[in-house]
Amino acid sequence: MKTASNTIVNISYIIDCRHCGRHTEYATYAALSANDANDSEALMQRVDTECAIRCPACRSRLNITERDFREQVRAVRRV
Repeated sequence: MKTASNTIVNISYIIDCRHCGRHTEYATYAALSANDANDSEALMQRVDTECAIRCPACRSRLNITERDFREQVRAVRRV
């Protein structure tokens, strides 16, 4: 689906929590620019560290730092 200048893509975030060891896949949609729509790295460029992002299994915080987040979460674009 396309908006004025963005493309809506299906994205799965794969979470490997280092606290509880649980492997979880979380699917969502995102509006990305045409350049970013095919680039998995672009999905992970901006990590919010002020609002807690938590493991769905143990509720441990995944984004204390950007490095913590990147070590535990991967983004995969789904077609």
